[in-house]
Amino acid sequence: MLSIADTLRPERIRLALAASDLDGAIRETAGLLQSAPAVLDWEALLAGLFRSAPCIGDREADFAFCLPHARTEAVSTMVMSIGISPVGIVFPDCAKPIRYVFCIGVPKAMAPDYLRIVGLLTRILKDPANEAMLRTTATSTAWIDELASLEARL
Repeated sequence: MLSIADTLRPERIRLALAASDLDGAIRETAGLLQSAPAVLDWEALLAGLFRSAPCIGDREADFAFCLPHARTEAVSTMVMSIGISPVGIVFPDCAKPIRYVFCIGVPKAMAPDYLRIVGLLTRILKDPANEAMLRTTATSTAWIDELASLEARL
């Protein structure tokens, strides 16, 4: 069973996205996966990420997150990158500004791992204290450590 930390590397986390729109944020975050050894077909993965990018937000939170994902044979194992916008990005059809973009590529055979990880991310970010801790984490390595610690508590 994969953990969130198993799918992340520090070089796949952008703590301050430069993008200010939906396409740019997805492209910038997805681009962190382009050189990942598990990516077998970059163009197919990127196209898949753009096809499915739901906005997820809690009514009580002041932010939302976007989850571009592709269940595809363009990757040999699950890969994930994270882009963080400290100011939030306005996405069409999303009531709250997007603070986090999680790009996930997963082989079709690993769909249960993908669903479990998405559920974990949702539960972690739903807790205001967890989200505040992640939002103020200063390095990519520390971000992975914090996320792994939060995952272990669930």
